[in-house]
Amino acid sequence: MKIKFLSVILCSFATAIIVSSCLSSDEKNIEYSSDDTIHAFAIDTIYGENYAFTIDNANNKIYNVDSLPVSSDTIINKVLIKTLTVSGYVTSADTLFNVADSLDLSKTMEKPLELTVHSADGKYTRKYSVEVRRHKQDPDSLNWNKMTDSFSAGEITGTQKSVVLNNRIWTYGSYSVAFSASVNDGKSWTKSAVTGLPADTKMHSLMVFGSKIFAATQSGKLFYSENGTSWSEWTALSGHVVALTAAFPNSLAAVVEANGKNLFAISDNALTSWQTGVEVPAAFPLENISTTVFTSRTQMTTAFIAGKSTTKTTPWFSFDGLEWSDSETTSSYALPAMTSPHIMRYSNKFYAFGGDFSALYVSEEGIVWKPAETKTLLPSQFKGRQNCSAVVDANNYIWIMWSKTAGATDEVWRGRINKLGFIINNDRI
Repeated sequence: MKIKFLSVILCSFATAIIVSSCLSSDEKNIEYSSDDTIHAFAIDTIYGENYAFTIDNANNKIYNVDSLPVSSDTIINKVLIKTLTVSGYVTSADTLFNVADSLDLSKTMEKPLELTVHSADGKYTRKYSVEVRRHKQDPDSLNWNKMTDSFSAGEITGTQKSVVLNNRIWTYGSYSVAFSASVNDGKSWTKSAVTGLPADTKMHSLMVFGSKIFAATQSGKLFYSENGTSWSEWTALSGHVVALTAAFPNSLAAVVEANGKNLFAISDNALTSWQTGVEVPAAFPLENISTTVFTSRTQMTTAFIAGKSTTKTTPWFSFDGLEWSDSETTSSYALPAMTSPHIMRYSNKFYAFGGDFSALYVSEEGIVWKPAETKTLLPSQFKGRQNCSAVVDANNYIWIMWSKTAGATDEVWRGRINKLGFIINNDRI
């Protein structure tokens, strides 16, 4: 880098002249500042945007909290530092540092730029490490990884259901056996014998409420488990449950039979009784149900549900579980027919997949659906397959467990939109 004098040095000299002019003509002593800190730091705009930099004087580090776009490396390899405010002067590699020179800051995440601030009085120095952070991944891309080729040793071959309980994924292929793995691993799966779950259990009905898994049976009974393996009947709500529809924060929603009619219902928080709502429309899905519950920006808790369909898949929504409305739309914007649809609220949008698994469908409001864009595709290995279950964990990973079929193993895949894994100030965004 060229050796040139900084504007900050000139500012220091100007300050010294002002101080000396205030003294008597006989005064010969000039006091210079002992300040060796950087007061402001900024680089030129990136794609027209200003990115704020934090000056951590406790650790002598300078960095941007909001990472630059993944493609900005071709900009910051010749960027200008437009602001560098100090009381003294700055050197880099024992050379006077000049803000007028363009710099290559694209590699500072691997090797930070080292700057040394010298106080104006020459008595003090402070070394800073400058790091310009940028995303190494496209934040809007959905990346998939295969976690294992066979999580059940080929035992799960048909319909299955998965839930997340206590940071473990529990996958059931029958009422008597379950396979589980930690959400922090996903590669090592444990086979467990299941006890107490009746043979007529509707396996697609499994749903987590609070710290328990619940399941309905063909005979209308309700069973629960606190550990995934040992099951017992929940007698207070048992006897007339047709389907479980959603787990709201303070109530379990269901369809119950009363006086020969199917009615929407919700439990109280203690799960001691049902409150019934309106009669269930004939078009409401009761088989192979997939539900997502979320809180909107207006703090409204909403449940979306989709189920087995033969023409087109129409999600239904509810704010309380006592009354549901369909999100009917024209065929050109509807989800295709899916025997076992999977629907989720993810990255502030609705996503759905199933059918022949040729596409991941996305919707802003749950009405108009379109195949996802290039960045959020399903792996090509999924197309044409059948029988899987899916969950989303607390770290925003989508997990898909496949059943073993002819020509395909019981694989486990995990995917996440990159930006949902970025960490800022120890908070996941």
